[in-house]
Amino acid sequence: MKNLLIVIIILLMILISAAVTNPSRDEFISWGINQIRSEAENELERVIGGAVAGPMLELQTESEDYVFFSIYRLEKSDNEIKYLGIYNNFFRINE
Repeated sequence: MKNLLIVIIILLMILISAAVTNPSRDEFISWGINQIRSEAENELERVIGGAVAGPMLELQTESEDYVFFSIYRLEKSDNEIKYLGIYNNFFRINE
């Protein structure tokens, strides 16, 4: 019984921390802008990429909030890219 209680407490702690650190859509867009800027090869690309990326990501991003994590869909012209947002991190979940 004691072991079961410990497991339940640990599971609750994991779920509560996941809910508290579930990233928002705005955090995803900021992360996306930073990713685009970090992939730029020179300063001009960084500035232009950052300026263009924000509005583009705003228009192309759909999000689904599942309390403990979120799924972000980035609509490109010919495909859709999905990201998992959990514990303030983002992971691509499709090829």
